[in-house]
Amino acid sequence: MNLRQISGIARPIEPGYPTNRWIAVLTLLVLIAGGVWRLLDGDGWLTASGWSASAAVSFFLAWALARELDPDRELAAFVAAGFTLPALAAAGLGWLPLPDLAALFLVLLAMRVMNRSTGVAATVPDTVGLLGLGLWLGYESSPIYLAVAVAALLIDALLGPADRRRVILAVLAATIGGVLVAIGDPPYAPPSPPTSAPMWVPVPVLAALIMSAIFAVTIRAADQVQSLADATAEPLSPRRVRAGQLLALLTALGLTLAHGSPGLTGLLPLWAAMAATGAYRIAAGRKPAIPK
Repeated sequence: MNLRQISGIARPIEPGYPTNRWIAVLTLLVLIAGGVWRLLDGDGWLTASGWSASAAVSFFLAWALARELDPDRELAAFVAAGFTLPALAAAGLGWLPLPDLAALFLVLLAMRVMNRSTGVAATVPDTVGLLGLGLWLGYESSPIYLAVAVAALLIDALLGPADRRRVILAVLAATIGGVLVAIGDPPYAPPSPPTSAPMWVPVPVLAALIMSAIFAVTIRAADQVQSLADATAEPLSPRRVRAGQLLALLTALGLTLAHGSPGLTGLLPLWAAMAATGAYRIAAGRKPAIPK
């Protein structure tokens, strides 16, 4: 069966492509190093394996998110993955929690729906998977996640051509999510008030604003995108790429403003991807990429 009949947004890692081989090798190294570290620190095999697997997936997702945020700058994705290493080291020392893999995966799917980096629209299974994940995270963690999933499908329809089935599913999911939040008892709690004197700008918000300003360079360059879609070899739509970038940025900002430090640290690989793509373009002088 053709993969595109099941999923329009899946992007298998083709081993014949050099950068794919590099990220696979680096992810494996993070997996091994993380497991050895946790074992030496006294964890059992099962705990160490689970921790290192989560760390390795976080490392990989930073790379994958950066590839969606700035398709023209392949090496920037490796910078993004590198930016996650200090955060993973801090998590290993117990200073930070590991990133929220489900939330990162949701953002990755939402961006692929919008920018169509594969060249193919999301299928019904893609839509159901995105909305199902959005409903679960929206109830368990924050309603923002459901809003992201619904917004991705509605904006995709506005950018055209619209698929009525996906729009109906998005509206239905938003309605169900609203009812669950209204009549249920979601396990997430609002941020607790500060125990000390408040600062003018909380540290997580300040960090988010700085990284957003760096990422603005990438958003500005979206109208020059030259990469081609995976399945069709047609140029990517600058409007769609920029829409995906803005959705990712608003998601990360919204989580940080709503939940403070947990909202920031949960999406650290996404922040790393945004900061890396912007910093890479600044370092490169914002020159357009040469078509391959």
